[in-house]
Amino acid sequence: MSGTRLLLAFDGPDALLAAARALRAEGVTDMDAHTPWHMEELDDLLALPRSNVRPVMLVAGLAAGLGIYLLQWWTSTQGYPINSGGRPLNSWPAFMFAVFETGVLAAAFAGLVAFLVTCRLPTLNHPFFVPAATEAASDHGFFLSLPAQDAPDRLTLERMVAPVRMIEVGP
Repeated sequence: MSGTRLLLAFDGPDALLAAARALRAEGVTDMDAHTPWHMEELDDLLALPRSNVRPVMLVAGLAAGLGIYLLQWWTSTQGYPINSGGRPLNSWPAFMFAVFETGVLAAAFAGLVAFLVTCRLPTLNHPFFVPAATEAASDHGFFLSLPAQDAPDRLTLERMVAPVRMIEVGP
């Protein structure tokens, strides 16, 4: 979401969905929605990209699990082997608890970092929050965001989707 955006404010979720359908049918792309709760119907209309958080978590969890397994294997077989009661030095079932716990911890931490990077957080000052009218976006407001340069002109938007108000947000 870069450049100047045009925010269309609506009274409720039904008006927002109808406007998103109409604009999608008109060929408008790069739309975004700001709603107080998740609306599954918007996912297809907005054509949002898939998140990269899950693959990052999988790779981090597997890499950390493999790393801790190799560390335990090397320590017990090469670095400091202790033959206790004739047991095998490479007792992989004994290693699995640490492998699992380390993998889960690494995946959770990588997921948090990937989430923050993907969402570009923390953003201390975002242009979306400059107009006072956008304060309702997380409470009870329904906004549809369009790129200002690709959006239809304002009279066409008024006739097509009938928003409550239009707000221009700078970059």
